Amino acid sequence: MTPVTAVTPVRLAIIGCGAAARGCHIPALPPLKGDVRLTVLVDRDIRQAEAALALYRELGGADADQVVLASDPDEVAHLFDAAVVVVPHTKHAETVEPLLAAGKHVLLEKPMTTSVADATRLAAAADAAARDRGTVLAMAHPRRLFPAYAWVHRLIRDGELGEVRRVEWAEGHPYAWEPVSWSMFDRRLAGGGVLTDTASHVFDTLLWWLGPDVEVVSYEDNSLGGVETDASAHLRFSGVDVFTEFSRLRDLGISCKVVGTEATVTIGTDFPAGECTLITADGKELHRGDVDAVAPAQDEWELLFTEQLGNFAAACRGAAAPHSDAADGVRVVELIQECYGEAVRRPMAQPWTGRAHTASPALDGRTVAVTGASGFIGGRLVERLALTTGADIRPVVRGFGRAARLSVLPQDRIEFRCGDLLDVESLTEAFAGCDTVVHCAFGSDGDESARWAVTVEGTANVLAAARRAGVRRVVHLSTIDVYDATGASELTEESPARPADPADREYEQQKLAAERTVLAAGDGALETVVLQPGVVYGPWAGQWTTAQLLREAADFAELPTGEGGGACNAVYVDDVVEAALRAIVAEGMAGRRFLVGHGEPVTWGAFFDAVRAVRRLGDPLPDAEGGSVPDWELELYRSEARARFDAAREALGFEASVGFAEGMALTARWADWAGLLPEARG
Repeated sequence: MTPVTAVTPVRLAIIGCGAAARGCHIPALPPLKGDVRLTVLVDRDIRQAEAALALYRELGGADADQVVLASDPDEVAHLFDAAVVVVPHTKHAETVEPLLAAGKHVLLEKPMTTSVADATRLAAAADAAARDRGTVLAMAHPRRLFPAYAWVHRLIRDGELGEVRRVEWAEGHPYAWEPVSWSMFDRRLAGGGVLTDTASHVFDTLLWWLGPDVEVVSYEDNSLGGVETDASAHLRFSGVDVFTEFSRLRDLGISCKVVGTEATVTIGTDFPAGECTLITADGKELHRGDVDAVAPAQDEWELLFTEQLGNFAAACRGAAAPHSDAADGVRVVELIQECYGEAVRRPMAQPWTGRAHTASPALDGRTVAVTGASGFIGGRLVERLALTTGADIRPVVRGFGRAARLSVLPQDRIEFRCGDLLDVESLTEAFAGCDTVVHCAFGSDGDESARWAVTVEGTANVLAAARRAGVRRVVHLSTIDVYDATGASELTEESPARPADPADREYEQQKLAAERTVLAAGDGALETVVLQPGVVYGPWAGQWTTAQLLREAADFAELPTGEGGGACNAVYVDDVVEAALRAIVAEGMAGRRFLVGHGEPVTWGAFFDAVRAVRRLGDPLPDAEGGSVPDWELELYRSEARARFDAAREALGFEASVGFAEGMALTARWADWAGLLPEARG
């Protein structure tokens, strides 16, 4: 194929119309009218192509009515000269090779491939296509166009830092990009996790700055068979030590520091970069603030991708070299795959996930759906199902981006489904083929009416969907708070419930109404079992862990200490999950309720002393000025009612195994890792 002439717009196909195409490439097209003409949108799911076209039309894209939608690029090959390929990572090679063979120019999303063999073969095919037809294979590495990145490149190139000695790069935040499918977290499609996704940008930048001579000194990640959410790598570029850390779960910040013998430069690695500094070795500040964009770098998000596409179009015509080529793509893949290699990779220690447990039910042959799978208890239940049982697992989530934490798990028995608690049809589809549903979800977002709807109406919908789908058992996660603890010294399943109050639609009343709905729904076709845990704490917990770790330090002068306060009824999350696993298989439990907890007596004073210790607050001073703890909360800590767990012990064979000291130690390890402790936050 001969290069496209300068007077003819490049006819462009976008192959893969998911979140990346719609967030980056399609918005870049309107300014290129006359230079690039979108002619084809391709996606195996034609609904994604339709959504992409709707966006293109909304943005004022030229000739939108003439854009053709297709599920296979071969069917429309005569309609385009060049393609932006945005398919799942493991599909890159098999998608691009036929395009190159047909003489189509390609702009390929990172990473180039997920294996060195595929990358090398693709680069060789690109070289042959370039020689024979002038065909271009360019890599989409847009961070080279970030103003701060280009600035650092110039500083290093021009010797203004002196000899570079060290680089520190940290990039991490809770996953916020909402993918349209699970492919980003599926090892079979993504090839890897945060290293493949985020570090491919970072590694390309480092290779651009420091050159191709690099070795992997050490690498660790937290994959348990799925894709890693957290990773750290120590690299060495021609004597320059580079320390990188990445996360999809933790707030690590977004910064890079390059230390040279003459000066040190620090930039933010997001876009825009925010404040950047250049300080000499003797402390003189040469720059502080934003960095101006020097062409081809761009200072607006959409213009980054407009520049990238414009450069690609010029390369298609033979008028310019691509900003990043196939050789750059190969080097990134080689570095990523060396990190993943058995000779280098080490597992990241996360004892709160891999804690050894007593023998749990095997559950072989069962298919268990878990609502609220992206939440605290539901997430831990999915982890235990995947790591300690043989069950097939159906995590049900509102959006795939919420479940990044679970992507580290072995994926051969896990099938994620989107389901809305207010949509019976979506739940019925999610539960199809399951024999058990463990219902952990409840309303935690929005106003009071929205929370009530999710908790109460949502529970009724779960039961209706389970019945439609032929589910045999629903295990419902309730709470000890459905009981009236006023004046009681102990609580059992025979204790009176708190009075229903139609005017009160907060948490306790929500859970009471939901539990009654569950118990009323059981019959010969659908069994229901209710678990009622106490104060559940542990990694990823909201109210009784994260909220306490982040609350105002002054509050702790008012909160109980020592033997003060009433009965806490604290239970570590793993013990609640263990009870759920047993409730899945126990026979003759239909219509039963079970209080779940640890028999160890823990006062609220002991609980808050443990939180104080994790936060390194020290003992509260008798005359310390207090915070603003409301009276209703302080009243909660005065209740003397201790729960008894005889029924769960006798009927389920359940015995809590995580004492308070061990549970808080595991929680502290997690909090330190998660950056929730004062030292980490500072």
